Amino acid sequence: TAQANLDFPQFQQTPLATQASGMGGCFAIVAPDEIAGHELLGKFRGILEPGFHWIAPWAIVHKRSMRITDNRVLIETKTIDNVFVHIKISVQQMIFKDKAYEAIYRLSNPHMQIDSYVADVVRGHVPTMTLDRLFEAKQEIADEVKERLTAAMQEYGFQIIQVLVVDIEPDQRVKRAMNEINESRRLRMAAEEKAEADKLVMVKQAEAKKDIVIMQAEAEAESKFFQGKGIAEARQAIVEGMKETISGHDRQLSAVEVKNLLLVSQYMDTMEKLSQGATSRIVMPHSLAGLADVQEQIRKGLGGVTS
Repeated sequence: TAQANLDFPQFQQTPLATQASGMGGCFAIVAPDEIAGHELLGKFRGILEPGFHWIAPWAIVHKRSMRITDNRVLIETKTIDNVFVHIKISVQQMIFKDKAYEAIYRLSNPHMQIDSYVADVVRGHVPTMTLDRLFEAKQEIADEVKERLTAAMQEYGFQIIQVLVVDIEPDQRVKRAMNEINESRRLRMAAEEKAEADKLVMVKQAEAKKDIVIMQAEAEAESKFFQGKGIAEARQAIVEGMKETISGHDRQLSAVEVKNLLLVSQYMDTMEKLSQGATSRIVMPHSLAGLADVQEQIRKGLGGVTS
């Protein structure tokens, strides 16, 4: 509801009128920022401009200020989401000089009339809005109030200069809840941003690890390739050496005999590497007399794989 301005000291009205009845002398003085209505024996005689005027001793002069006055209205209403709010609206108005008669005699209390129009417009708009929408529609409400007041108060000699929605104040508990909601929203946004940053870091790390693994795999494959190539060349050299060693004898070695020698050589190399292990231990029968059996077993094993 529109409250009486005396209940809210911070929203006191600027005096709009100064009325003098029954001038004590035969003259009236109207200040430069005033205009006055002159009555004589209950009859309107005219409008007195600023300055000095001779009047009858029994005449009555009604003065009105021509300054822009500020009428502040405090309205309590409810939004569509059931939140009670106090809306403070400032209305700046002044008197039309050409309609001084209407401003002086048509309205007994122009402030109350303005309060009623403002309250009517506000109560017609705010209950259709949510609280968030209300804060966004301050200018929309101010424009609607000004349009309504301009059309209504011109008839009574008042010009509406400006209408301002000074403040929208919901209940303190609602304000605290709104602040908590905003705080929670900002914390959630911060958590989302942090999670997105962590995700980006993890993705970059995974991509880096993938590149390292690929490089290591390629290096290992290349190493195995050259290692196998080296082993093959080493074996080829062993075979060639064996052939050259035996070439001085009357009888040349056959391919089978060379292969058997190579198998025995590989077997001995394997036994040497097994003996060099620090933690591994393998127990297996071994004798020089059994080399023929080992050779035969390897040959048969390779022959079975080949077949």
